[in-house]
Amino acid sequence: MRIGIEASRANRPVKTGVEWYAWHVIQGMKELPEAARHEFWLYTNDPLKNGLATGPSNWKERRLPWPPKYLWTQARLSWEMVRRAPGVLFVPAHVLPAVSPKKSVVTIHDVGFKRFPEVYKKIQVAYHEITTRDIVRRRARIITVSEFCKREIVELYGADPEKIFVTPLGLDHERFVPQVASRKSQVAEKYGIKGPYLLFVGRIDKKKNLPVLVKAFDMIADEYPEIELVLAGTFSGPSGLATTGAEDLKRVIRHSKFAARIKLLGYLDEADKPALLSAAAAYVQPSIYEGFGLPPLEAMACGTPAICANAASLPEVIGKGNALFFAPKHPDELAEAIRNLLASDELRRELVEKGLARAKEYDWRRTAAETLRMLESW
Repeated sequence: MRIGIEASRANRPVKTGVEWYAWHVIQGMKELPEAARHEFWLYTNDPLKNGLATGPSNWKERRLPWPPKYLWTQARLSWEMVRRAPGVLFVPAHVLPAVSPKKSVVTIHDVGFKRFPEVYKKIQVAYHEITTRDIVRRRARIITVSEFCKREIVELYGADPEKIFVTPLGLDHERFVPQVASRKSQVAEKYGIKGPYLLFVGRIDKKKNLPVLVKAFDMIADEYPEIELVLAGTFSGPSGLATTGAEDLKRVIRHSKFAARIKLLGYLDEADKPALLSAAAAYVQPSIYEGFGLPPLEAMACGTPAICANAASLPEVIGKGNALFFAPKHPDELAEAIRNLLASDELRRELVEKGLARAKEYDWRRTAAETLRMLESW
């Protein structure tokens, strides 16, 4: 069978969660022995790079040039589906082309835009609303990343639960491991981090709830005069569209008595990520909404305890008892969790041990294998 995969997201030079998901699933499927019985076409506008161009002989690049900046999926990929549709089309990024084969599979990573439209730009809400309704209307098979997301899609869009398949995200266990002291020091020096620090990594937008983290930091900063708060992430997505929440966060930081100890790193070099995670005193995920929540798992795999909002998919993915949890609208609860962790070596050791064990349960090879089985079963 020929399996077509929309690879434009995986091929982007700057990646956040959705793009890394697409890249890891493609690369993981290349390593599966059972993939040898199929032919794979990777659809792309630009030449494949970052390892996507290499692989077994049954994996082919299908370049579809499209000079305009927009509408590659809806126009050029649709035309390819008219001319030469695969047996199954897999789109790992929540948007089906206007024309697609009956056997189409699409990943919906979350529907936060529906649950919390106020934290997105209006154009983003409108676009995702249209594309999600289109997916459900066409009765495509849906992959999603958590049981929480599956419930949300069924509740908010009336999707058939029998057509929704949960395949959790994975971790790269060769990269995300506790780092040696010299590497941690090197990365801290590179980013100008002088003391122990609390860390957040991810695209910075309103649903990440970062003002609550800054307010909690203000509450504990006097008690721990050496600790810093490090926020690593950009205020824009890979497409260049600015996220929401930049002004809210910057205003809270300006008003903080401890603004000099708060660092905005911008886009984080992926090569530095494991060391930055590994060296943190704690990783904090204060989001009000996550479809999955990979960064706290990456931190746990690096031997760093996590503190997470008790919201959306995070309790399911992280697991109660494997991290500290707090009510996402209450900075005082987050501040207390930080105090408890910083004050207790025993609690820290317990969370590190449980976090390492929990992180081992997530693997990109399993995600790739489950995805391929679902594509084959249609």
